[in-house]
Amino acid sequence: MTELRRELGLFSAALLVVGGIIGSGIFFTPAETARALPTAGWVLGIWTLGGFVALAGALTYAELGAMMPEAGGGYVYVREAFGRLPAFLLGWMTLLLIASGAIAAVAMGFAGYLERFISIDAVGGRIGVASITIVALTITNYLGVKPGTVTANIFTLSKIAALSALIVIGLAVSPGAPPAIVAPTAPPLAQGIAAAFVAVLFTIGGWQQTNMVAGEIRDPERTLPKALAVGIGIVIAVYLGANVVYLKVLGRDGLAASTAVAADTMSRLIGPAGATAITVAAMLSIFGFVNVALLTNARVLYALGQDGAFLPSAGKVHPRFGSPHIALMMLGGWSLVLLLATRGTIGTLLSGVVFADWIFFGLGAASVFVLRRTRPDLHRPYRVLGYPWLPAFFVLSAVVGIISAYVSALKMSLVGTAMLAAGVALYKWRSTAIATNSSAR
Repeated sequence: MTELRRELGLFSAALLVVGGIIGSGIFFTPAETARALPTAGWVLGIWTLGGFVALAGALTYAELGAMMPEAGGGYVYVREAFGRLPAFLLGWMTLLLIASGAIAAVAMGFAGYLERFISIDAVGGRIGVASITIVALTITNYLGVKPGTVTANIFTLSKIAALSALIVIGLAVSPGAPPAIVAPTAPPLAQGIAAAFVAVLFTIGGWQQTNMVAGEIRDPERTLPKALAVGIGIVIAVYLGANVVYLKVLGRDGLAASTAVAADTMSRLIGPAGATAITVAAMLSIFGFVNVALLTNARVLYALGQDGAFLPSAGKVHPRFGSPHIALMMLGGWSLVLLLATRGTIGTLLSGVVFADWIFFGLGAASVFVLRRTRPDLHRPYRVLGYPWLPAFFVLSAVVGIISAYVSALKMSLVGTAMLAAGVALYKWRSTAIATNSSAR
């Protein structure tokens, strides 16, 4: 069996958009942006810009996804527009760092939250819990796209409800003036904007993950653009609303000094019970993100295997469950390797993710220009609004994000560059070996 089953409707697809974006970031990156920027106005401005970047990216990917509704998403678009080497590198980096690094880091975040409520020493502490989380969710998705999406839907609805409650309560209740707090002084504005932009890009990334399961969406030409629009609309409303409430309750200085912004906000609004409730919500949100990351990114490896570009067995589908089971085991297994190799150091895992991720975000979006020119005959049930300016804005934003990542995380960006170079060498070696074998016959 090599074909995935089309079992997802608009509801599940839209929630995958939301679940692929809202993970752990909104519970800690607002503090990073407040520390980097001098005033509340600048903080809201950078989040508004981030929302517009996400919208531009989603609308661009909607055209590509409706035009090529295949499993793999960006891998397919890059392959068709720029060739097999860039597409291989996208899959290579997804396995090696982008998805696996994010899965390992966010699983550690989940373990850290769980530790606040129960003792986890018996299972090996945080690393033990993170390992169990990755294994359990890999098995869940191994059993088929339905179990994976049902799990994703439950946790996505939970996080939307919790953040909506925070926003509604925060706008309705007046806790008084924010407490006077001595916060870190913001760096020079240009440097601060770069650091804040990287934090925002990390938090808003993920809408493209629904494109990765386009091969399992019913009527994808119509469903995918609607799902992206609905999902991004929900995310923008939640992110801007949450930041407005954070700033109202804590102030810019209080937000900059906080290490648990949602918990500190709810504690001021309704007391310790509120802080506990939002902490549980954050824990569930993080758990749900790990599930979505495994579900969607395994489809990139599946597409890579289908092409025979790397480990062809990854392109197999389980005859009973209809899942890309080998691709899932590869992704879950390598995530465990990274988790153990770094001893769960979240900063080390994540600092290179934005750099690598946004190279391929930008390249995927740039595919729309190439394919409009080289494949004008393709059926396009949806065309991106504001073409060519909106896609160009997104590609430019991706370039700025990559440069910002080099400025704020040079060491891991260089590691990511070395991984890309290794991928190029591997691809060239494999191509040469295949050509030699063919000529020998």
